[in-house]
Amino acid sequence: MLRNVATNTNVIFYLMAVIGVLGALAKLVNHLTLRRLVKAAGNMPKSTHKLIKLVRAKYEHACMIHDSVENIDAFVEKYIYEYRGFLFRIHTWRQIELLSVWFSGILAALGASAHYLSFGFTESVYQYIAAGVAEVVLLSVVIRLTDEPYKINAVKMYMVDYLENICALRLRKQRQTDRDEISVIATDSTQKPVFQNAAQSGSQNVSQSASQSAPQPAAEQKPQFREEKKLSINIEGEPRNAEKGEAARQAVRRTVKEKQEDDDRPVLREEAIRQILEEFLA
Repeated sequence: MLRNVATNTNVIFYLMAVIGVLGALAKLVNHLTLRRLVKAAGNMPKSTHKLIKLVRAKYEHACMIHDSVENIDAFVEKYIYEYRGFLFRIHTWRQIELLSVWFSGILAALGASAHYLSFGFTESVYQYIAAGVAEVVLLSVVIRLTDEPYKINAVKMYMVDYLENICALRLRKQRQTDRDEISVIATDSTQKPVFQNAAQSGSQNVSQSASQSAPQPAAEQKPQFREEKKLSINIEGEPRNAEKGEAARQAVRRTVKEKQEDDDRPVLREEAIRQILEEFLA
């Protein structure tokens, strides 16, 4: 029944045409996608392509966590082969290109064999064979017009070169500057308590000296005040030494007694007073 359908209708020709258009469409999509990728990867620092932005962000995040990426080639290849250009990934469109060639040849062989089994070697058999061969050759030529593996390797090379030779060095320098700033902040934070402690110790020393120089309570100062009151005589020019003051008082007492006992010797009294005054002034 299928043979009758294939021979009585041109369904195989239509299927071959659909397969050929699908293969050409897959080639066109891959060509445009890889062309944009090559252009974006060549200007990777300033590119706004979504795959380039994704790779940059993921690489910087990986470097922040692990300090470096060991296998950059695998890191880049993963994002290239998983990138969706239009509905499907790049490797899916490449598989559609290859499968279109194979399905075109298979459909041409099925149509030619069905007509041969039904009608023998007729013109339709040769038409199927010629159409199949022409489609297979055309699709193969279209597939190889643009070297897709070369473009994929170019995109990978541009990405690896930027990430390894430019981005990695920039991130390393940035981490070094961040560490230097953190170390400077840490040293400042460690020196600040020292200054505070020094200021606190200075204030404590000042308070201690002020407390030492401050007057003592009345209960403690009263006996000393009384003792000084006993030793002090309000005589102008009196020496501050306690021994000299005591000697002077004794001399005054002696002169007073001599004055009381001997009022008849005014000359001696004046000489004694003069000597006392000289001792005071000495």
